[in-house]
Amino acid sequence: MRAKQQLWVLLLTFLVLTCGLLAAQDDAALIREDHVAMEFVGQVINSGASSNQFGYLSNIEGLDPNSIFSSATQNETTAKFTFFTEATTVRVVSSGPLRIVNRVGTTTIYFNTSPAGDFNNPGSFQLGTPIQVSKYRQQVVFNTITSSFTTVHTNRITSNTPFSLRGHTRRLGAVGLSFRTSYFGYIDPAGGTPSGWFGGYATGVDGED
Repeated sequence: MRAKQQLWVLLLTFLVLTCGLLAAQDDAALIREDHVAMEFVGQVINSGASSNQFGYLSNIEGLDPNSIFSSATQNETTAKFTFFTEATTVRVVSSGPLRIVNRVGTTTIYFNTSPAGDFNNPGSFQLGTPIQVSKYRQQVVFNTITSSFTTVHTNRITSNTPFSLRGHTRRLGAVGLSFRTSYFGYIDPAGGTPSGWFGGYATGVDGED
């Protein structure tokens, strides 16, 4: 009887350790309230009411910065995490030299172990596996004198898929989590393609379902 009890103790200990190990390997990349969760570098192409915003993630909280690029060169061609936003303009308000633009849309973040981002080919930022989808509403404040703009939008994660990085299974946030994204950028006054360039970051906000 005593031997059987010892066997059960050993089995339970093994299960606890195994579950702990699996849990550690399935850590989510952190999206914490009031913490910078992600940093973005991108471009935008506006056409009528349509706005496509695309680029790559240059930093993700909880991940080694060196692990999110495929080489020491850190740019769109080596970025393993890319994003593509498809948005629609729903309102434009003029206030002196400012144009306040409201958009709604969907942002998808992709993971690609063989990155090949090319700003001359926006579709290249949609390669790889979609690991996070979020719905958002965006406000753009555009300065018609300087051609600069700022944006703020809140994203609510609607889909989340695990990915493997350096032998660990991870998730970028979780369904129901929200993050607030801010961009600063410049619109080409000549109306060329791309329409503009931007950089920015996202912070976690209180908004989990």
